[in-house]
Amino acid sequence: MKLNIALFLTIVTNLFSGCEYFSCNEVNQTSNQIGMLPEEDRKYILKSVIIKMKSAKQILGSDIESTIYFDDYGDKFCNITETKLKYKGTTIVTTSINITRNDYTYTYNPEKLNGTKSKNKGNINAMHVDFASMDAQSLESNGIRKGGNTEWLGRECEVFILDNPALEMVGRYEVWNKIPLKFATKIGSSEMEMYAVEISENTEIPTSVFELPANVEFIDASNLLTSSTEPALSDSLLNLPASDK
Repeated sequence: MKLNIALFLTIVTNLFSGCEYFSCNEVNQTSNQIGMLPEEDRKYILKSVIIKMKSAKQILGSDIESTIYFDDYGDKFCNITETKLKYKGTTIVTTSINITRNDYTYTYNPEKLNGTKSKNKGNINAMHVDFASMDAQSLESNGIRKGGNTEWLGRECEVFILDNPALEMVGRYEVWNKIPLKFATKIGSSEMEMYAVEISENTEIPTSVFELPANVEFIDASNLLTSSTEPALSDSLLNLPASDK
């Protein structure tokens, strides 16, 4: 179950990067040290944001909750995802942490001493949706169309509709300042629907949020879709009590 969830989240993450699944006119290959980006390289208008998101319905029997942090206009990024599985009257929580810094994305489970790192293309992250910068031809060739405007949590969002039969993908994305505040994605028979429940703009975020743990070994993952980007199952999931007969 965990591996299926991990694979699905990886595909959606790559979708949000904008250039992984969809052809962009140009990928900006820059090498940035973590810290304040020059204005021409900034991914976001806002300097910093904290967003809390929830799954609208269960994904493979689990509820998903994420807290996303970015600072310095997107140069620092962290996504903490909790997968909550209800089992025999209890809730088992598995945590995955995703940090982008120095042009790499690092993923690990805090219960484990190993994780993965992957080289980014254009120094992107999972909450950076830039469909608005794609020209009409690129949008059409990738099965994306504009769907007007809407509002979520008091923020005006631009709506994008995805229908790409070649990739067996359909979706709807409500994007505010290149950030998806609400989205529904279906890939094959798997579905994910998430929505923001709380947003804090231009808030001070402790630098510790973006620091990598010294006791975790990060192994290179050359291909996000064929390499495991999720560490092993948490100890809590591996030690489930036996079912009553």
